[in-house]
Amino acid sequence: MKRIMIVLAFASGATAVHAQNLSLGPTAGFGHAWTSSDNGSQDGKFHSSYNIGGKLVYSFVSHWGISADVKFSSEGETVEAVNGNKSVYRANYIRVPLQGIYFFGEYGNKVRPKISVGPSLGFLVGGEYKQYVNGNVANTVKTKDISESFDFGLTGAVGLNVRVAKSTWLNADVAYYHGLTDVVNTADAKNRNIGLNVGILFPLGTAK
Repeated sequence: MKRIMIVLAFASGATAVHAQNLSLGPTAGFGHAWTSSDNGSQDGKFHSSYNIGGKLVYSFVSHWGISADVKFSSEGETVEAVNGNKSVYRANYIRVPLQGIYFFGEYGNKVRPKISVGPSLGFLVGGEYKQYVNGNVANTVKTKDISESFDFGLTGAVGLNVRVAKSTWLNADVAYYHGLTDVVNTADAKNRNIGLNVGILFPLGTAK
């Protein structure tokens, strides 16, 4: 009986520790987006990209973890032709990045740098493509009418987690997305973007 009680106590403690390492919280980001279609006859301009959603992180050992996000992500590109006219391509996705994470330092440290990499799935939900002539809108097309409904690529990031309370972390990273599939029906164009993401992770359980 004593052995059974010891085993049960150990299992209960292990479950609590694992629960403490499962975190969930909001996240948001801002950056620059473009596509691989830029060429010599077009000048790529800054194109604001932004995202908002939620992140789930599970740290199964001290240095390794996995994460999954579900977020609204606005991407695309802005290009200007040699004659001064420009086009603005706005593509909005529900994006699901899946990441493998390596944490530097030890679990008890207040600041833990990290690197992560993994696939990202994008599901097109809206946006518009606008052409400007002499500063005026000359043509507007729904992004869904000229673009693929699904986007796939890889995301890599470097950043850090900062403990702001017991088992609660402020996380920040700079992430680069490299699309692998064409996103426009009639062109060889793949999504690219880089940006800063920040969020707060709250524990879903507490070790006793």
